[in-house]
Amino acid sequence: NGGRGWVNAEVRDHQFAVLQELATEYETDGIELDLAAPPGGTSYYFKKEDVQEYTPVMTEWVRETSAMVRGRPGEPGQIGARVYPTEAINLAAGLDVRTWLSEGLLDYVGPMVYGSNLDMNMPIDWLIELAHANDAAVYPMIHPYYNRDSWQPVQEDATAGMMRAATAAYLDRGADGMYTWHMVWPPGDKERQILSEWGDADAASEGNKHYTVCRRSEFDEAVGYTPPLPLEITTDELGKLHAIPFYIADDLAANADRLRRVTLKILIARLVSAHKFTLLLNGESIARENLRRDYGDKVGPYLGQWLEFDLQNVRPRKGENVLEIPLDDRPDTLASPITVEDVEVII
Repeated sequence: NGGRGWVNAEVRDHQFAVLQELATEYETDGIELDLAAPPGGTSYYFKKEDVQEYTPVMTEWVRETSAMVRGRPGEPGQIGARVYPTEAINLAAGLDVRTWLSEGLLDYVGPMVYGSNLDMNMPIDWLIELAHANDAAVYPMIHPYYNRDSWQPVQEDATAGMMRAATAAYLDRGADGMYTWHMVWPPGDKERQILSEWGDADAASEGNKHYTVCRRSEFDEAVGYTPPLPLEITTDELGKLHAIPFYIADDLAANADRLRRVTLKILIARLVSAHKFTLLLNGESIARENLRRDYGDKVGPYLGQWLEFDLQNVRPRKGENVLEIPLDDRPDTLASPITVEDVEVII
């Protein structure tokens, strides 16, 4: 109600007391600090004008909480925290995650943004490096939605292939495991398959994978996180390179004899066949790859187009990749921008 939040010692003391009860009066393994809850789950801890001054106060509170959990009677407890993907977003909220990990205050972190789509490319390499240097683990959040807040009024759950690709990508980058959110309940065959694979890193590395590029949601925008899609290309940007980065865990060159197909799918809104553009994958044109077009939407077929490339000669590499899209020309009578809504790689 307009108060100053965690600036008030009473607020910090109350939260500490709740955690102390959970850690010491019940047979818990430890506690988790859900510090990524704002703005959807709670208010921010500090007003903007208080962040700089009181970030050290929050750090001291984490020190005291960590000491309490680990120093409880009997077996020491574990302490983890859900945090935002980037250091800048954490600092803007008064969360000095770098100091917490450098001082060894946490056993694990779970980077995430609430309400986001499945994001296989969160920029968390800084967090993995920092956590591992200080004997902590990283469990990135695997969201259940594939196209929440899409250009179409539909919300789809991520498939097993998408979950498999996200798992493989994060494990390949050095994550220690996955942090799961909700699924359809009760679990059916798909959900049981996903859970079984999550429990077996070898199984997760096998099978078909469906890599996706994350779309921004209202929650991403609220915390200042900016996934690359949707990407609007206006008519005054002819020839400008628009880059869409993504990560692939598979070594396609080394396993070429095992691959049946590698498909690149791109959904572009307001695209017509008279648009001319060049698609570059890691700087190499895919103009000679077989292309199939489909309607962008079965109900409103003229809303856009799917471009589906059968990649035979130019394929993604293991690790970081970039898809670049320069618009070369457009019909003179069509002034509306085009928007890249979806990018997928299916292996």
